[in-house]
Amino acid sequence: MNGKKQRILFLYSELAQYFMACADSLSQTEWVDEVSIVHWPVNPEAPFQFKSTSALELIDKSKLSRRNLKAHAASFNPTAIVCSGWMDSDYNAVARDWQKNIPVILSFDNWWTGSLKQRLAEWISPLYIKRCFNRAWIPGTPQREFAERLNFSHKEISEGFYCADPVPFHRIWDERVVQPPNKKLLFVGRYLPFKGVQELCAAFINLADNHPEWELHCIGTGAMWKDRAIHPKIIHHGFVQPDKLQNHIVDAAAFVMPSIKEPWGVVLHEMAIAGLPILCSNRVGAASRFLKTGMNGFCLEPTEEGIQKALLKLYNASKSKLKEFGERSRELGTSETPERWVQNLSSLL
Repeated sequence: MNGKKQRILFLYSELAQYFMACADSLSQTEWVDEVSIVHWPVNPEAPFQFKSTSALELIDKSKLSRRNLKAHAASFNPTAIVCSGWMDSDYNAVARDWQKNIPVILSFDNWWTGSLKQRLAEWISPLYIKRCFNRAWIPGTPQREFAERLNFSHKEISEGFYCADPVPFHRIWDERVVQPPNKKLLFVGRYLPFKGVQELCAAFINLADNHPEWELHCIGTGAMWKDRAIHPKIIHHGFVQPDKLQNHIVDAAAFVMPSIKEPWGVVLHEMAIAGLPILCSNRVGAASRFLKTGMNGFCLEPTEEGIQKALLKLYNASKSKLKEFGERSRELGTSETPERWVQNLSSLL
């Protein structure tokens, strides 16, 4: 930092507790003067509850016209802007107004797949995306190729855009150290096709007769809720507020993330901090950082057969091996913190 106090404006999509923890850490940093967060309305499938504080101003975008949004930016007079993706034309309009004068940071989590849509973005980037944004902030290495294809140079890119709120998961770890886990698998996610919850339930049911001591606990809701699998060993808890999640995690033997498509997945970081062994799809971006197969869990193919194979590996693991897995997860999880998130942002300023 050059000594000037920073005024940072976030043009954000859906708020989540992990982002709010990082923003709170940012607001308490000595080189930051003020933080303002404009955000999309709360998603009814994940109805988290957030309020403005003296340190963080929250503004629901649905209450602002483009003209009012631009007026807010002008009155706030930011020294930097961070924008979630380029899909919101109102956000892009604000970014374009400021791009030549201050750091205007694009954040996104998509991997490069070479799809027609991504190739179009690559082609129009010099004419459109780079006229709105002059930096890129991505979660990790899976997103770097896409950022480079959008014409961001190495020095214009920083990783570590997503980070869990570690505090509640530190408490869970403290309890898990003294409380042996039950034979309980945990899934946390929306009930949507790409989350793999149907495949997980089918794989679990296939093994249930030979492994009746195991239970599968699923937390979340979504469009597929009405089609959820019904089985005496599968417990569907619905949506749970973050402060109530601890009771479901503390006695779990492992966390299962069978997503068919997951650009990152902060929940994997959260469960690593809590010290859970992990079964995770190879389509989850955060696995590149928080899963070392054979050391803190197992990677799986997000198919019924692939999940079943991974479950059997877990079922056959010894208690001492599962304990080692949990300890290694903890090491990986605690290596990323909100303070480091702030440092990653500062590198772009």
